[in-house]
Amino acid sequence: MPRPKPKNAFKEESSIPLSLETHWFIGEKPKFPYPALRELGTILNADYQWESIDSAALDGSMDHIFIGAVIWEDEGSDIHATSDVITKIRVRWNSRDVNRTMSGEVKNIYTGPQLQEETGHTTDGPGKKITGEQLSLAADWYGGYILAYCKGRIGLHVGDGECWTLAYRALEEAGRQALRKDGREPPLLSTGRVHGHLIFEWHASPEYPVTVASGIMQHVPAAPIRAGDILELADGRFRAINLALSGLVKQEENVRFKAHTAVITALEDCTLKVIEQNGRIKSIVAENEYNLRNMVGGAVRIYRPLGVSLVSVSAGRRDVSASLSGVCDKW
Repeated sequence: MPRPKPKNAFKEESSIPLSLETHWFIGEKPKFPYPALRELGTILNADYQWESIDSAALDGSMDHIFIGAVIWEDEGSDIHATSDVITKIRVRWNSRDVNRTMSGEVKNIYTGPQLQEETGHTTDGPGKKITGEQLSLAADWYGGYILAYCKGRIGLHVGDGECWTLAYRALEEAGRQALRKDGREPPLLSTGRVHGHLIFEWHASPEYPVTVASGIMQHVPAAPIRAGDILELADGRFRAINLALSGLVKQEENVRFKAHTAVITALEDCTLKVIEQNGRIKSIVAENEYNLRNMVGGAVRIYRPLGVSLVSVSAGRRDVSASLSGVCDKW
């Protein structure tokens, strides 16, 4: 039987960039998923393994093999379900001369009975629903640490300067602080554009904007928006009209984001105050705000960072537990 084709052309194996020249695969913590991969779509989960062995050349160098995998969101689904495509990436290189020896390859595999047989993983169905109390506790446990990390880096360049990196590093620091100071488990780290439990989602349009009157900001499932929550904008378009000369002149400002990540510091009316990197100031951490009244296109999603023990619990409309168990064990 012929294998199914990915619904998205950019997930064809030949179209996936490897970005080997950036050396994202080197180091104790490879930068996976790397930025060029994250830009292709929403990644629900990612995993990797790598091994090193003495080179057969007996010259003291090491041969390295990295195998990584990502699960994509089904972009044709209204409920953000897991797609049937898992992309695997393998990179080989020798420590003596990385640039001359590095090589990479990509292949897509498709979920179903065959994959379950290969990995020993089966789907047992949705878990227990995350409660409002758990979401509130998660904000209490991690929100302050996430916020403190971001505030302490205003005016600085974090990691590779990308917006996503600030949120990821903030979650890492929150995990260290929660363990050291409180003896609590760390929050689940970002996988692609997913940063925990989806608590708010809105698809904007000029015909039905987000307003207080519409009640959108008051109807957040299970938990209110809190400082330390993580904002994701997808294909976001904001239009602000400023009046000048006593209203005789209108100045229209258009701001667009293909994909943008920021950490929320406060919600005032319909305005999300944030700390972000690579927003209005290129590759620098700065404060900003997004008035959702002015959002005329795209999607806004807000995530609540959660403890890792909740990773196996169904996160409402988005399954953050899409499993890659065993997928990276072999090519």
